[in-house]
Amino acid sequence: MQKIEMNFRTDMTMIEQAYFNAAGDDGRAAIAAGDLEILEMGLEASAVQAGDVAPEFLLENALGGTVSLRGRLLGGPVVLSFFRGGWCPFCRAELRAMSKAAKAIEERGASLLAVSPQSLDDSRDMARTEELDIVLLADSKMTVASDYGLAFELPKSLRLAALAGGMVAGDEDAGWRVPMPATYVISTDGIVRYSFLDPNYRNRLDPAVLMSILDRL
Repeated sequence: MQKIEMNFRTDMTMIEQAYFNAAGDDGRAAIAAGDLEILEMGLEASAVQAGDVAPEFLLENALGGTVSLRGRLLGGPVVLSFFRGGWCPFCRAELRAMSKAAKAIEERGASLLAVSPQSLDDSRDMARTEELDIVLLADSKMTVASDYGLAFELPKSLRLAALAGGMVAGDEDAGWRVPMPATYVISTDGIVRYSFLDPNYRNRLDPAVLMSILDRL
């Protein structure tokens, strides 16, 4: 597990360095302004927390059909991850790491669900390009992200970078809203047993930490 942890941390550090290098001075100033605006929203304190009942949902699966939280919990604990979209390099890196850990998650009797506002077509394209073995669910109107207290409007200072990365603003209901990246571990009784909530979108849950959490359930 130490190897997984080391690879994940190294990958994320390299992606962050490339992200800031590509941004230039003006871009780095915009990122800092956006960071501050997101931090001041206090989403990590108002979102669903460990100990809360996980809100139920029913969402379309990029591989076809629909998936409900309640239905998945009948088969064991659920790891529920919210990500912004394939346009975000940190989201893609996290999903690649989670996909590699999917078998280990299943061996612990749990299942992994990843939720984003991006379209089903975009999720299918991303799964193929990134070779992801993971369930990707479409929350196009940001209803589920809102239920979990994660939805917010992307600061204007970050929008140009998001568009350059390939973001497509949502419909009139979603607009520029995205979820704060978050990961929940939900036990079969529907209670959140662990929540990873960080307003810094460049920080993601290490799969090695996730394994240790699942081992304690």
